Amino acid sequence: MLNVFHINSNYLTSRLHENLVEKLEAKGVKNTIYMPIKKETIDEFLYESNFDVKTPVTFKDKDKFIFTWKQHKIISKMEELYDFKNIDVIHAHTLFTDGNAALYLSKKYNIPYVVTVRGMTDIDGFFKKRINLRARGRRILREASHVVFLSEANKKTLLSEYIKNDRTSLEEKSKVIPNGIDDFWFENEYRPKKMASDTAVNLLYVGKLKKSKNAPSVIEAMRILKDKHAIEAQATFIGKIVDQDIYDELTAVEDVPVKVLPPAGKDVLLDLYRKNDIFIMPSYTETFGLVYPEAMSQGLPVIYSIDQGFDGQFAYGQVGYPVDPYTPEDIADKLAEIIKNYETLSKNTIDKYKMFNWEIISDELMNTYKEVK
Repeated sequence: MLNVFHINSNYLTSRLHENLVEKLEAKGVKNTIYMPIKKETIDEFLYESNFDVKTPVTFKDKDKFIFTWKQHKIISKMEELYDFKNIDVIHAHTLFTDGNAALYLSKKYNIPYVVTVRGMTDIDGFFKKRINLRARGRRILREASHVVFLSEANKKTLLSEYIKNDRTSLEEKSKVIPNGIDDFWFENEYRPKKMASDTAVNLLYVGKLKKSKNAPSVIEAMRILKDKHAIEAQATFIGKIVDQDIYDELTAVEDVPVKVLPPAGKDVLLDLYRKNDIFIMPSYTETFGLVYPEAMSQGLPVIYSIDQGFDGQFAYGQVGYPVDPYTPEDIADKLAEIIKNYETLSKNTIDKYKMFNWEIISDELMNTYKEVK
């Protein structure tokens, strides 16, 4: 049996981690899960795990400003809770917070580790803003047995902007393994769709209403779509209100039809995906975005952002288009392109979303673990 120690500071804040571990367990992997948190994170837990997930409150919010002190607390509690004699592989699920602890364990107990690099957290967060920690991040990458990226876009950004030396060796041990979506979407796969009209389109946005998700640019793109392409659009936004100003801006729109709905369960989302034509979320920053393949499972072509988490998963124009999130006209133009080729793109989405199956992804990760055992 393969024994994997997961350091995952976000485990209970997203169901995708539980989906992965369920598949790994079914394949004979024994998973031990450590989720170091601050007290406030408890309010963000989404579910109770079926596995033994230890979630000790190990640090305070202010500790984030002193990385070494925060790490000291995380590592001390980790060694207090676990015996590492029978661990074969460590999987750190973020590069800095989790990866630094994995590096420590690897050096002390001679255990190899795999590290996942996340776009928003590690690249747009630590590498971009915490300049003093870049050398540490490069060391964590250098010492890792394998490095996992969620998308080609994230890999390209990290290598081109932040890695000057050892780029070749890092690329050789890197893999792109995306996140998967819940089995619900495979069980409820829809059919390829047709547009009711080539002069009217229904847009759907599913995501938090906050600045980084860039919802207001969808409104501006709708106006341009009407003026430049003579296509009337209406949009439905569904998601948790994080930034009240964004919500207020969307609900104040009068010149184009807009609906704003609260978060909802999978059954409601399924109905919304099927009633709309195109999924759109031109985020400024995005680690991956599970909503894109969810929408694809229902036959919706997708609009996503250039060089962000979903970009590079598919060939240009295959299931939708990447857009410049800062340029609403580009968004409008790409919407028009989708409408021109709608039936082909909708068929492609049904064919291609299947790569986001946890069964396939867990196989890839298990093989990665075995390579470094």
